[in-house]
This record gives sequence, C-alpha cells and structure tokens, in this order.
Amino acid sequence: MRYAQKMVCLLVLVLAASFGIGGCVLLYSDFAVQRSRAAVSDAAAHAQACTLLQTEIIDLQRRGVSVGDAALTARVEAQQRPAALWRGDTLVCATLPGLADFPLENAAAVTVRTEGAVYTVYASDLQGGLRLITAYDRTELYRGRRAALTRFLALEVVVLGAAALVTALLAARLTRPLAVLTEAGAQIAAGDYARRTALHTGDEIETLSRSFDAMADAVQEKIADLQADVQRREDFVGAFTHELKTPMTSIIGYADILATMQTDPAEQREAAAAIAHEGRRLEALSHKLLALLGLSEEPLTLTAVPLDSLWPRLRAACPAAVLQTRPPPAPIVAGDAELLLDLLCNLVQNAVRAAAPGSPVALYCSQSGDAVTLTVADTGCGIPPEELPRITEPFYMVDKSRTRRQGGSGLGLALCQRIAAAHGSALQIESEPGKGTRVSVTLPAWREVQS
Repeated sequence: MRYAQKMVCLLVLVLAASFGIGGCVLLYSDFAVQRSRAAVSDAAAHAQACTLLQTEIIDLQRRGVSVGDAALTARVEAQQRPAALWRGDTLVCATLPGLADFPLENAAAVTVRTEGAVYTVYASDLQGGLRLITAYDRTELYRGRRAALTRFLALEVVVLGAAALVTALLAARLTRPLAVLTEAGAQIAAGDYARRTALHTGDEIETLSRSFDAMADAVQEKIADLQADVQRREDFVGAFTHELKTPMTSIIGYADILATMQTDPAEQREAAAAIAHEGRRLEALSHKLLALLGLSEEPLTLTAVPLDSLWPRLRAACPAAVLQTRPPPAPIVAGDAELLLDLLCNLVQNAVRAAAPGSPVALYCSQSGDAVTLTVADTGCGIPPEELPRITEPFYMVDKSRTRRQGGSGLGLALCQRIAAAHGSALQIESEPGKGTRVSVTLPAWREVQS
C-alpha cells in the first residue's frame, strides 16, 4: 500500500472512530435525558392512577357497594390507559393483552417490548390485596432515537466520503515532493548525477530536499574525483609505458646491432654509449618511481634541518648548475634532510634544463615568523599559463622532445610536489613564457619545543 493510501486510510479511520463515538455519545446522552424525563412523567401518572383507583374503591366501600371484579374492571377501563389489576396472584382485568404476562412486584418499573411497540410498566400495591399495573407507550421515543441514529449514520457516511476525498487530494499534494525525491534518487542511481530536487515547500520536506541535493552534490563531486583519478591513472600508465618503451627500443636496437652486425670500434662505442645512456635513464626513472611511491606509504618524521648544511651537498649533486644562493644566516627548518635535498636537486635540474647553457639558477630563502620559504628561480623558457595546472602530474611534460633529449622523465615536479605535501606544504609555481620560472615551497621553522 502506498504512503498516500495509508495516510487516507489512517485519517478516515481516526475520523470515523472519533465522529462515530462522539455522535453516539451525544445521541444516547440526549436519549437518556428524554427517557429520564418520560420516566418522571410516567411515574407521576402511575401514582395518580393508583390514587384515583384507590379513592374510587374507598368511595364504593363507604357507600356499601360491593367491590367485585366487575366494578374494579369498570373502574380500570374508565381510566382509558393500558392497565392490569391483580388480586394476589389472580388477574382481575387487563386492558392491554401483554400485561397479563407481567405479574410485577410492588414498586416495580420495567420496559416491555412487544411487536412494534415499547412500553414502560409500573406496579403498585393497593388496599384490599390489589396491585395496579399501568403501561405507558414510549414507542415514539425509541423510534425517534432510531431515526436520529439512522440520520447520523447517513451523515457520517457523507462526511467520511468527503473527508476521504479531501484527504486523498491533500495526501497526493503532500506526497508529491516525496515522488520528486524518489524520481531524483532513481535518476541519480541511473547515472544522472546532475539531477537535483530544489523543492520549496517551506517545511521539513524543503529541509530534506536541501539535504538530498547536498548529498547529490557530494556524490557528484566524489564521482568526478574518481573519474579524474581514473583518468590520471590511465594517463600515468600510458605515459609510463611510453617512457619505458623509448629507452627499451634504443637498448634493444643497439644490442641487436652489436649482436648481429660487424661494426668498427667507433660504432661499437657509440652503441655501447647509447645503451648505457638509456640504461641510466631507466635507472633514474625507477629510482624516482620508487621515491614517488614510497612517500605515500608512511608518515614523515620531521627533524631539525640547518639549510646551510644543504648548500654544499646541493652543489655537489648538481655540478652542471651555476647556482647562486642567498640564504640568511643558518636558518633551521623542520623536515627531512634527504627529501629536502632531493626536492632542491629536482628543482635546480629542471631550472638548468629550462635555461640556456651557463645561465645562473637562483636559490634563496626568506623567513617570516615560523615559516621559511625556499625559492628556485631561472631565466629560462618559462611555462605557458594553460600548462601550469598539470605540470606536477607524473610524466607530464610541456616540451616532451626537449625533456627527453636532456634526460628528463617527467617525474621531477611530481616528486617535488609529494615531498612538499609530506612536509605539510605545496609547490607555488610562477612562470612567464620567455622570462623564466619561480618555484617556491614554504616549510615550518624548527622550534626547540618540537624536540
């Protein structure tokens, strides 16, 4: 059964019960009042009939007239009301046939139903062992109650029918937003993640609609993130496959030449050098991949790292770079020395590849409160603005031919981004085509309380 149908049935049932009980209580209470009034009137009339009959009997006795059954019968019939007279257990007369079957006790009052009629019957003892029974027709009183009950039931049927119709219309209107929510849920489940309800009812349904739409926004955002993640994985696999294929092709080609052809020593040296170069590329690629994956495995433990201790190591790791350093006196940051050295090496090597041979690469840092910012700047070719959002993706290269020719793998900035994230920071890249690039990372300054 649908919710609207349940609502209609429940409301009609409650209305029927309350209306029926209330109406019956009202009808029967009114009937009880009328019957009570009639009982008072009937009791008074019965007392009057007893007094009149007793007075007539006394009068006959005083005049010396025999008070026999005939005389008593005449007196009872003269009262012109349904009555019966008993002498002991013997019936003297009865003006209503049914009364002969009710030899009531003294002061008894009962309601008697005969075919098509209802009587209230009273009994009282008189002098001389007589007992007078009188009956009062109350058929109209009970018939009026029955008619009122019939009218009430007819009215209740009409009212309940109208109430059921109005309730059905209201239930349909009230549950229409639920139908919208149900339809929206089904469409979202079918893949229409942009579906929204946007209900404006001014009540709890509107609150539910806003919550539903907020949930749908979160689902759509999550789906978009998952799709983007899947796309990034596919791009990563494709780029990784291509990066493996290029050096492997060179290695296999030169190895085939050495294995199948007679070459002079110069050609052999050239082939061996090419194989060694591509092998080193594969080795560097594997090292960077391992470093990139290793950063996601466990949290980083930060220690005190004096930056001035990194500059000599950085110069030794990047001998081809004309490095200009302008650090303040002995700044100390919280980090991992080896990872920070790797980050700086990758940034410096990228700067060397982007600039003309012999161009200087600037490395400097600035401190503001508890934050130390390291910046690597070059005067190279720069990066187009539309490429900036993607340059930290693994294997993404702005100029693929130049990067591969210079021994790059497209993993340097991705690794730098991971190292920065491990230190609670992120790369900040500013670049202008033809004028150079600035890459900065902000690290927390070391405080003694950290130790």
